Amino acid sequence: MTGGFRSAADLPGEVARHLGDLLLSLADNKRLLGLRYSDWLLGAPSVEAGIACSAMAQDEWGHARILYAMLRDFGHEPATLEHERPSEAYRNSELLDRDVSSWPEFLALNFLWDTALSVQFEMLAESRFEPIHYKVRKLLEEERFHFDHGQGWTSRLLAAEGGRAALAEAFGAAWNACLCWFGPDDDPLVSALAEHGIVRSDAVGARRRWLERVGGLASTVGLAHVAGETWTSVREPVWDGRCPERRRAAEGGPDEDSLARVRGDRNRTLLMD
Repeated sequence: MTGGFRSAADLPGEVARHLGDLLLSLADNKRLLGLRYSDWLLGAPSVEAGIACSAMAQDEWGHARILYAMLRDFGHEPATLEHERPSEAYRNSELLDRDVSSWPEFLALNFLWDTALSVQFEMLAESRFEPIHYKVRKLLEEERFHFDHGQGWTSRLLAAEGGRAALAEAFGAAWNACLCWFGPDDDPLVSALAEHGIVRSDAVGARRRWLERVGGLASTVGLAHVAGETWTSVREPVWDGRCPERRRAAEGGPDEDSLARVRGDRNRTLLMD
């Protein structure tokens, strides 16, 4: 497949809508994930981990702003997306709706969920949609540190007394949301994007890549195993109640406090642009 698309206007109508939906979901998840990282700046188990949380939060907020700005080409107003939407308009995962209460739950976001988002960006790394193609490379370079941090702390906690049980509970609670993030095998959104070269693989391929990335550590808490040479989930995705247009398992959205913080309601007078 040759040639590229230089703007949303160059895309076929349905493809433009699907890509805009995907970018908005990625932006909202980045924005909320950055908030969850920032919450652990002072609560992490070490000073170094707290500094890492601060750095990862800044990365995610930066990535989200880039994506929101790109959505202007799809008919959205970036300032409205960032600062004015109600909770039910957000397209983030239910994993990010409220505060994270423990370090194992934090690691479920850092290792499992952040990696799921990165895999989706990898699917865009050779996209025929040129504006995202060129931005993804730097984003993925920054995300390598996030994966290393999550992997390192997960391994460390697995070796600690009670750590395996705590991770099994936290990872188990987040597992289905991660599996479902990539969409069902016949997801029309991803299939249309793959057909036009916007993403490099369909939902099956993206989910497989994520399992290859996290399967080794996930197997230690009973969530993945090797079949032949391929990592697979021991659980099938549960699709009941899923909201496909918002790419989340159920209705709802960020809770009141999270919404106020992620929109910047408390410092509206300081907004410069």
